[in-house]
Amino acid sequence: MVPFLTSLKSRAKSVIKRRLVAGRFRFRTWSWAPEKEGDVAVLMCLWNRPDRLADVLRMLDRQTGVPGVRLYLWNNARRDHDRYVAALEEATPRGALRSARLVRSPFNLGSIARFYWARKLVLASGPQPIVVIDDDQDIRDDFLASALSQFDPRAVTAWWAWTLGPGGYWDRTPAGPGDRVDHVGPGGSILSSELLADERFFTRMPAEFWLLDDVWLSYYAQARGYRLAKLDVPIEFVMDETNQHHGQADMKRAFFDRLAAGAFPIA
Repeated sequence: MVPFLTSLKSRAKSVIKRRLVAGRFRFRTWSWAPEKEGDVAVLMCLWNRPDRLADVLRMLDRQTGVPGVRLYLWNNARRDHDRYVAALEEATPRGALRSARLVRSPFNLGSIARFYWARKLVLASGPQPIVVIDDDQDIRDDFLASALSQFDPRAVTAWWAWTLGPGGYWDRTPAGPGDRVDHVGPGGSILSSELLADERFFTRMPAEFWLLDDVWLSYYAQARGYRLAKLDVPIEFVMDETNQHHGQADMKRAFFDRLAAGAFPIA
């Protein structure tokens, strides 16, 4: 009975994922000012830091040098949904932040879920720059303007950027601007939504490694002919004890090794 239930649950999740890839998901919108052409789309996942959303809203509202900001949120933590809604209800942006949209995920899809927003945007309005941030990052007031100035539509340009050695995933050194980059982390990055237009980004990622979007994004982007680059901006971090990567070290290495061996081809 247990294997049957497990299989049924797996099939149900696959059906849900197909709907999400097609952009069929519900969300709630908060509008504080009219949206304008050229507003920057910022994507962020929510999981285990409900107290941080208010800080993120204030940082985005203080952004300078951009027409405006539209925030696209994906909440993987259903237990905290009311707290996220409360933070948005209590927000009073008067600067750059024009709107926010919030999805309550049907189950924890991991941080790759924020890219469902990117695919929905590119299907609706064509390619555009998208910025990805994490809620443990403190960004400066010129962060978005600086990221846009470094935008390359054929690159994933990220603050987390490494050059890898022959030893694989953990044989790496931080990359600087202009260095060869072999691996990036999505949090604190800018890329074109066009990279996510092909549903294979979602459908070819193996389910057992679904939570490791950094490994998959780095592999997928390069396989599609995009380059990886270092985003030259200052970012500070908070609440390191809540970071999920602490329990993923072995899994990340295993996924990287299997990708390098050609176990999960995109074509």
